[in-house]
Amino acid sequence: MPTTVVRPRLRGAVPAALALSLVLLCVCNAAGLTGSFFFPLFSLWADALLFCLTLAAIRRAGVRFQLFHGSILVAVYLVLAICLTLQVNSRAFVYVWDYSNYTLLQYQAEAAFEGGALAGLWHLISTLTEDYTSFICLFTEFPFFLSAHTGDSFVLSQLVSILPTLLVALGGLAVKLGQMLQVRNENGFFLIGVSLAASFPLLRMAAALGQPDWFGLIFTLIILLLTIDFRFDTGDPLRCMGIFFATAALVLTRRWYLYFIVAYYAVYAVTVLAGSVRLIQEGDGRRAADRLRGLITFGAGSVAAMIILFWPIVQHILTYSYSTYYAAYNVGGLALELASQSMRLGPMFLPLVVCGAVWAVFRGNRALTVQTLAVLAISVVLFTRVQNMGSHQSLLLMPGYFILMLMGAAALADSLDRLRYLKLGYWMLALAFSLSARLSPLTTIALPDFLFDYITAPSVQEFIQLDTLIYDRSDIDQIRRLARWIDSHCGDGEFAYMIPHSMTYCPDTFKNVDLPEQPLEDKLSFGFGILGTHTFPTDLFEAKYVITADPFPWCYEVSGVAAKLNDQFLALKDTYFAYEASFDMGNGTVFTVYRRIVPATRAEANAYLSAFAAEDAQFPELYSQVINSWCDQHGL
Repeated sequence: MPTTVVRPRLRGAVPAALALSLVLLCVCNAAGLTGSFFFPLFSLWADALLFCLTLAAIRRAGVRFQLFHGSILVAVYLVLAICLTLQVNSRAFVYVWDYSNYTLLQYQAEAAFEGGALAGLWHLISTLTEDYTSFICLFTEFPFFLSAHTGDSFVLSQLVSILPTLLVALGGLAVKLGQMLQVRNENGFFLIGVSLAASFPLLRMAAALGQPDWFGLIFTLIILLLTIDFRFDTGDPLRCMGIFFATAALVLTRRWYLYFIVAYYAVYAVTVLAGSVRLIQEGDGRRAADRLRGLITFGAGSVAAMIILFWPIVQHILTYSYSTYYAAYNVGGLALELASQSMRLGPMFLPLVVCGAVWAVFRGNRALTVQTLAVLAISVVLFTRVQNMGSHQSLLLMPGYFILMLMGAAALADSLDRLRYLKLGYWMLALAFSLSARLSPLTTIALPDFLFDYITAPSVQEFIQLDTLIYDRSDIDQIRRLARWIDSHCGDGEFAYMIPHSMTYCPDTFKNVDLPEQPLEDKLSFGFGILGTHTFPTDLFEAKYVITADPFPWCYEVSGVAAKLNDQFLALKDTYFAYEASFDMGNGTVFTVYRRIVPATRAEANAYLSAFAAEDAQFPELYSQVINSWCDQHGL
């Protein structure tokens, strides 16, 4: 028999230690002993609590880890940590847009806790209804506190705060599925399945780019573990509590995980109902009634509690037309999304998930396969009614991908007696291919870096050059030079406005180039570039300097409003602005700084309003109402 790892039980010593440590932390804070260490210590406690709760969910699902499982999880963790560290340290990446949001939120949370524990806790709570909450910041603070506080530091902090618990949850799901699929080669299945699933580039991309959205996958895996074979045949209050709180935490992680929640629970409810109907047909009406009673009680109670708990979020969802205001992100609808997801799975993982689905059907696991595919299909259809997925949003499909990958791994492991070396070769090639993939913002098909040198097609080369400019920048010194010029030429209360708003160059590029230093935080405006999301930038009328570039930076933008703003500015600049300075970025792009010499007039504002007449017809609250309100406030 395999040696069993000593497992912490959430009864007795472990919960007592967690409770005592929290009490001790609060007492020390009240006595003024923790100082600036309260937030990181509280974060460490939260990480420990989540890890223990994940182990408790795994045990509740009937999974018992053996020494072999623990050894594989440790080995996979070390490989992933080493690979990500090497990738981060070998590139020159400036964190902009979504890639800097959580780093900046971490700074804000730290600043809030400097005002005291209560102020910090209130800050965390007060952000829970926002699109980007500080919920994740609670779990990432402990390692981040000990780091250099750069964007790269935030990425690597996730290796401590997120990856261990995520791998344990993934390992629990692998063992559970191995039981359900009745895999014969259990150890081979676990090794192949966990290593392949954990190395999937789409999973690691969010981590590599400073987007800890993958944190939510911990809760999706807990939900899967607690529900995948639970049919309410018996009362299980602790399991139901785990499902509820994992779902609530998932909502707090990122709001778009709601698409997975809706799809998964819809399929789950149908599965329980179908099973109940089958029991009635078999003459076991009492058991069917118990299932239906449990489903309705838990479902109705959970929905009611969620509405009460998250009423501000529910209210916003019901009153805000995401499909209208996010239309700029809907660049191809369902057909494009299906093609995109096929490319994201790539040449290594697409055959694996297809093989897994086919193998499971032929092995008699048709129901689980259909349920998994149904969840994926519903999630994609619901999401594309609003927009197409980016790489981080595609994480909501990862639970389904995980199951199909593990099915594929089961097919490989159970048939190793045939074509053994070919299958082992595929496994090792897939690992090498995936772990060396470039994890950049423009990655669609994850390919190893060295393959880019062999791609010669002109259209693809243009894309690769753009991708390289963003992922491994050669213009860091030039970016710093312009940033320092802005800092030195804008005094207190003065600021500049930058028109380019692409992934290649935007205000964030210059504001975040030297994180954690942010000298331009109040000296360079945010910018304007997404139709339906960004309001017209009246800062353009008040800025001391306006900065543009030639050629105008373009990076597969989802809308062209920044370029239209630039065209109108160039048509008016000779009347209101004078040339001040120029900066060559060394790659063909030249930034030019113009100084305002004539105060903004109503005629200037009307010229912009006329240029954006079509956009104003769609979103008057973002254009004419904003411009007219500014003019009224300034007596124009």
